[in-house]
Amino acid sequence: MKKITLLMLMLFSTSFSQAQNNDVKGSKDYDLFNRMPDYNIRNYWDYQFDAHEFFISKDQNQVIEGRKIIIRFEHQNANDRNVKRPSYLQILRNYSTAIKKAGGEILFEHSNADVGYYFLKTAQGKELWVEVTAAPNIGRRYTLTIIEREPMKQDIVINAGLIKEKIQIEGKIAIYGIYFDVGKSLIKPESKESLEQIALFLKENPNINCWVVGHTDSDGSFERNSKLSLYRAKAVISYLQSNYSILLERLFAQGVGPLAPVSTNDTEEGKKLNRRVELVKK
Repeated sequence: MKKITLLMLMLFSTSFSQAQNNDVKGSKDYDLFNRMPDYNIRNYWDYQFDAHEFFISKDQNQVIEGRKIIIRFEHQNANDRNVKRPSYLQILRNYSTAIKKAGGEILFEHSNADVGYYFLKTAQGKELWVEVTAAPNIGRRYTLTIIEREPMKQDIVINAGLIKEKIQIEGKIAIYGIYFDVGKSLIKPESKESLEQIALFLKENPNINCWVVGHTDSDGSFERNSKLSLYRAKAVISYLQSNYSILLERLFAQGVGPLAPVSTNDTEEGKKLNRRVELVKK
């Protein structure tokens, strides 16, 4: 019996190794979750910081930010109609059972069992938000989306001197250190450092007045993005006035939505560059 068990383990190990050999270059399984048997990684993305929308009930959703990993699996016999593949529910239940055994919880599962949303807190205190999408291919493919929740680490450092230099040379500067929740105009706390430097620039250069221009990516309707970009520009002006006593007559809000992109809207990295606030000398 032990020999049979050992052989089965060896065969499984060989099968798993072969599956990994067929994975897309640069991909890997997520540390805490095994893949379903007989699946290869077809697509793989790992973003240092991004956001994803999770349903936590039928009528409520929540946008979570942090490191985002997307792994799209494809069955080794995806195009063979004679091969029996797992159902939507079987795929979801494998992941939901593993998450629950690890102390996690089901947030919401669609009634047709093709999408599930889950939450897990690791022993190290890390929050994991997980989406499993199994439709619409009857076991041919499924997608695992994971957010390791954490605040963004500021990479771009703006300062009053740089703002002045860019304004003098180009007449404008794009500020990437002002953050908002998806679809909202409330300024997030991690924006404080950049806003302090804008205020310092304005105080050191009292004769310069500026347009504050909001920009969005192309996701969503044009009307919605136009309004959102304007509301965000107004929020920046209000923040500068309330926290640093910058005179309102020195700043003028405008929103152009997706009309002035600086990069493509076909990639997440491009969209990040398009979502910005600009100071434009008046």
